[in-house]
Amino acid sequence: MTYAQAAPIAPPAPPSRPPTVLALVGTAVAAALAAVVGAVLVFAGGRDLATTNLNEAMDKLLPDMGLPEGMSTEDVKGLSGLLWDAAIDERMATLVARAGFALFFAAWLLIFGLCALKAATWARVLITVGAVLALLPHLLIISDYSPASVSATSWAAMALGLIALVLCWLPPNNRYAKARKVRY
Repeated sequence: MTYAQAAPIAPPAPPSRPPTVLALVGTAVAAALAAVVGAVLVFAGGRDLATTNLNEAMDKLLPDMGLPEGMSTEDVKGLSGLLWDAAIDERMATLVARAGFALFFAAWLLIFGLCALKAATWARVLITVGAVLALLPHLLIISDYSPASVSATSWAAMALGLIALVLCWLPPNNRYAKARKVRY
């Protein structure tokens, strides 16, 4: 007795990657790059950036500080002596710390953004966590008297990070991840 042999079952065709996955990767990478640009601006600006930033902040705040009318930032600088240098050093340390914190989360978003090409759930979860945590240094940066260029890159990084967060969980990405899981 012979048995008819069944034809081998062909594996299902690989699922096509939806454009939302590419948009997710693109926005995560763009958010990371915006944060990197802001950090580079801070690191490259160094003490000069901190001095300019402190002068601008003092110009804005002097009227509200209760100092005699007509007093300028230069007057405060002349009266404070070494304290002015300490204030600049402190401002520079603050800017550098926030830039370093933003740079850490930029690397996080860049790495896991690139890992999300296959829409793996773990990568999307880590992008979500990274995008939310990346808000912290950027909110500190924009809520302070940061230089305009650094604030602009922080706004861009926050907006792009939040867009990436939304793109992580769109239905086409979920369907693509499930289809890839079934196939492999």
